[in-house]
Amino acid sequence: MYKLLIPAVLGLTLCAAAADTQIVKSHVGNCAVMVPSDWSVTGAFGIAKSPDKKLLVAVTTPRSMGSLSEVKQMAPTIYKDDKVTKDSGSEFEMAGTGLGGKPNIYRVIPAGSGVCIAEVNYEEGTEAVAKQVIETLKAVK
Repeated sequence: MYKLLIPAVLGLTLCAAAADTQIVKSHVGNCAVMVPSDWSVTGAFGIAKSPDKKLLVAVTTPRSMGSLSEVKQMAPTIYKDDKVTKDSGSEFEMAGTGLGGKPNIYRVIPAGSGVCIAEVNYEEGTEAVAKQVIETLKAVK
């Protein structure tokens, strides 16, 4: 019985969560993350922040970096206080302290001939939400 109940509850939770979210696209429009519906979004810049301003996410499609391997080499030189948490052929992720001094999660995935980059800066106690948002990064058409 529990084997049937857990997937059903999880499915209902995900459906409810999808209804309470909004999309944040990069300035080019080919990369996106999902954030809670009460966040304020600056669509032209691919930025969103939580109502309490404890979390800020930025989504971008840099023209200067065309591949995941380029970002993997460059990112650690910029984010010196971050540690690599994921590194594969389909994603690259770092976490630590961002350039503004707050905790951050930085994630990169391939997107056609380029990459999608998202960074969430957050305050203590909001890491779970930051992880949920960063995991939604995807390439869109």
